[in-house]
Amino acid sequence: MGVFDGVHIGHRRILDEVTLLARGLGTRSIVVTFEPHPIAVLQPGETPMMLTSLREKLDLLRSAAPDEAVVLEFNPNLARRKAEWFVERVLLGKLNMARLVIGYDFRFGHGRRGDASYLETLGERLGFGVDIVPPVVSRGHPVSSTRIRTALSRGEVRSAGVMLGRPYCLSGKVVRGEGRGRMLTYPTANLELGDTGKMLPLGGVYAARVRVKGRMHKGVLYVGTRPTYGGGAIGVEIHLMDWAGALYRSTVDACFVERLRGEKVFRGDASLRRAISRDVEAARAVLDN
Repeated sequence: MGVFDGVHIGHRRILDEVTLLARGLGTRSIVVTFEPHPIAVLQPGETPMMLTSLREKLDLLRSAAPDEAVVLEFNPNLARRKAEWFVERVLLGKLNMARLVIGYDFRFGHGRRGDASYLETLGERLGFGVDIVPPVVSRGHPVSSTRIRTALSRGEVRSAGVMLGRPYCLSGKVVRGEGRGRMLTYPTANLELGDTGKMLPLGGVYAARVRVKGRMHKGVLYVGTRPTYGGGAIGVEIHLMDWAGALYRSTVDACFVERLRGEKVFRGDASLRRAISRDVEAARAVLDN
């Protein structure tokens, strides 16, 4: 049980433990998660940007091999319930739980009383086992969704990828832009991400791998406001290397590999064109290694 935002390597350790225990006990392995993020209900003004949409999270949870994933709506009514009520009514009453597996820092229930120690005591009284999975450490600190968000906010996409166990990716549909990239001889695809609440890394230019129609391509990915042309809303643009074909309305997955530079204001098209040329060569050098 957990929020599992990002389904990072610490979460995977929990999921592996669930799967192994279920096989040993001859039972089904069930992952229980919540939507939306509890903070969105408890402290709406402090809701974090998500590392995964619900669809992505469920796909990643299923890839970890549990038999079933249960998504519970986190709402004010659930937030008021005590941990003991949730365990008795939902985990035991509805899901027939034999053992509960949680991360070392997981807490739930009204007042967040349901921590590891409380659940162990409750398990002794109600007859279920509790397994507490220790942290997975990266660079001397426990891996967490918060640490990954911090890395992305700094443009440290390689570090975020290490903690996730995979590159950080955005998925969206290609929509029409203003056509400036084609005029600059480097056509770009404008990505519409939809209302997923997913976090964007720090603005700038990145080397990226992009999945289009089932195949991976090398690319340069830009996140920013186009300050050379007056700025505006944050957008995502992709230039695919060695690509000749229509992309409009295609759904693509763009995965960050390395940040090449920050946003800059250029004097004009010629200056920007030279910078893009350098970006393409820098991205090719990163992606060819």
